[in-house]
Amino acid sequence: MIATSPESTSVSWVEHQTLEHIKGALRVTVDWRAPAVSQARKKSSIRFALQSFCRHLERLMRIEEEGGYMAVVADQNPCLSHQIRRLAGDHDRFRARVAELTPRLEEVAEWQDDDFDGICEDIKRFLDEVDRHDFAEVELLQETLTLDEGGEG
Repeated sequence: MIATSPESTSVSWVEHQTLEHIKGALRVTVDWRAPAVSQARKKSSIRFALQSFCRHLERLMRIEEEGGYMAVVADQNPCLSHQIRRLAGDHDRFRARVAELTPRLEEVAEWQDDDFDGICEDIKRFLDEVDRHDFAEVELLQETLTLDEGGEG
C-alpha cells in the first residue's frame, strides 16, 4: 500500500484538478478562431493561460518529486524505479519545453502569422505530452496499488 499523508494526497489531487482546468482553458485559447479577434489579443490571452499553466505544472512536478508519489513508490517498490526515472525525465523535458515556448511566444511579431500558428501547434503538442505523462502516472499508481508483495499466506 502506498503510504502518503492525507494532506499530501489532497494537495496533489487539487493541483492535478487545477492543472486540468488550466490545460482546458489553454487549449480553448490556442484554438480560438474568432475572426474579429486580432492576433495581438489572442497572443495576450495565450500568454496569460500559458503562464498560469507553467506555474501550476511546475508546482505539481515539485510536489510529486519532493515527498509525493515518486519518492513513495520508489521506496516501497524498487522494481518500479525505472518507471519513476522515466517520469522524472519527463519533468526535465517539460521544464525545457517551458523555457523554450514562453520566449518564442513573446518574440513572435503580430505580422508573423505562420510563426504564431506554429507556436500554437507546439503548445497543443506540449499539452498532449503532458496528458500522456499524466496517464502514465495513473497507470504507475494503479500498478503500485495492485502489486502483490507476497509474504502472506
